Amino acid sequence: MKNLIYASVAILFLFASCDDDDDKSMPMSSITQKFENLPDLGSDYVYEGWLIGTGTNPDKTSTGRFTHVQGKNYKSDKIDMSKVDEATAYVLTIEPKDETGADLSSPSGLFFSKGSFSGDMASPSTDGALFESGGLNNAKGQFFLKAPSVDMMGSDANGIWFIDALPPTAGGFTNLPMLTSDWVYEGWVVVKDKSDNPTPISTGRFSDPNKADVSFSGAADNNEFKGPNGVPPFPGEDFITDPNNKYPNVVFPIDLTSATIVISIEPAKNDEKSPFALKPFVKELDKQSTGTAVELMNKYNGVISGKVTR
Repeated sequence: MKNLIYASVAILFLFASCDDDDDKSMPMSSITQKFENLPDLGSDYVYEGWLIGTGTNPDKTSTGRFTHVQGKNYKSDKIDMSKVDEATAYVLTIEPKDETGADLSSPSGLFFSKGSFSGDMASPSTDGALFESGGLNNAKGQFFLKAPSVDMMGSDANGIWFIDALPPTAGGFTNLPMLTSDWVYEGWVVVKDKSDNPTPISTGRFSDPNKADVSFSGAADNNEFKGPNGVPPFPGEDFITDPNNKYPNVVFPIDLTSATIVISIEPAKNDEKSPFALKPFVKELDKQSTGTAVELMNKYNGVISGKVTR
């Protein structure tokens, strides 16, 4: 009986040793991700890296979530070496910070940067992911406080137009890169409501800064807040009246002379009533005079670039 017991223990020890050896022999590796000039996404979103495999339905393996600060030099946890070796590309996405369950296992679709591996190195770029080409480092913008639709009610303090001059001949942006189809620009004014709470209101969405924008609520509601007269075919809005009572706590006509002006980059399918985390242009006004050009501050004045090493 003792011999049988000893033999059983030996067999169990042998199997346990084999399991330990298998675990120890599984090759693992880390991914180093270094990015320059990543925008601050605020408290609701994070960046996440992904290794993309081959085939029609490739594996997508997370290389970790990080902030714009951590992304300056971020090293992933250990990843199965087979997934690391099989990856042909790397993508950087923007993810909701509070994702749970199955949403954590796949990219959001909000591609911010991407690049193919050449050997053990990838150089992800916003080209082809966020922008069709180029970037925001040379982009400039301006606007005028002007309300061309006013009649008996309102003044130039109640309108904003992203234009080149008065009268306008073009939109007010130069070197503004074209976005990919998943993203769109959107203008915003942030004003105080009756309780002194900051309230963002969209001026419209646009892809081409030299054409009229489209209302946040859709084309049928374009320039719904304007007065009785016409408006120019460029991005902007007059806030004279609120015929559909969408902002009951905001006094119309809206005085924009101390508003905060924002141009955001939005997911094309986003329906949030506030600017997305990507805000390349911001200007805080303080008793701004009307009818004069106001420069928008470009917050992304550096080239967004990355190096990923496996």
